[in-house]
Amino acid sequence: MGEAQIDVEGRRVRYIHGGSGKPLVMLHGWSFNADTWVESGIFARLAQRYSVYAVDMPYGIRSKSDKFRAPRPEYAVFLRRVLDRLGLGAPPLVGPSASGEVVLWYLARGYPAAAAVVVGPVGLTEELLEKLRGVKTPILAIWGDRDEISPPSNAELLKDVARVVILKDAGHPAYLDRPEEFVKVVLDFFAEFY
Repeated sequence: MGEAQIDVEGRRVRYIHGGSGKPLVMLHGWSFNADTWVESGIFARLAQRYSVYAVDMPYGIRSKSDKFRAPRPEYAVFLRRVLDRLGLGAPPLVGPSASGEVVLWYLARGYPAAAAVVVGPVGLTEELLEKLRGVKTPILAIWGDRDEISPPSNAELLKDVARVVILKDAGHPAYLDRPEEFVKVVLDFFAEFY
């Protein structure tokens, strides 16, 4: 496992890479960064099967990449440019909270991904939901049953475009509250499509 940086549109983007096999890209929530995946043990577990890229996106309070403010659909465009710069075609994407919204906008814009996992995504607007109705990419939406930021009732909004899983005794960062369950659900999902 190692840390590296790339330049995307004149901005420095930090990422952590490890494992081998087909690529998998993981983003972070607003209050976290790529290190969170490592600290939780989730990175190591997924790196046993995939070549994992945990990317510090240019937003949030702990990101170590150059930051800029933009609407979430524009961050989705930036994500595609990051993937292009890394030479990744259509890897599966994992995004919690704000990054979950970015991943959904990425798909809504028609960008390629083998599959997508979002955790407690925020910003589920009518515009986004309408655009997702035409998306063919398999989507798994995970919520914690105690999520107070994006309540599990929001799962109803995605039930027509995503498979939904609710993790018991988990809050907004359900992947951190229930890492073992999270990894199992994600690996099972990707095994179907990737």
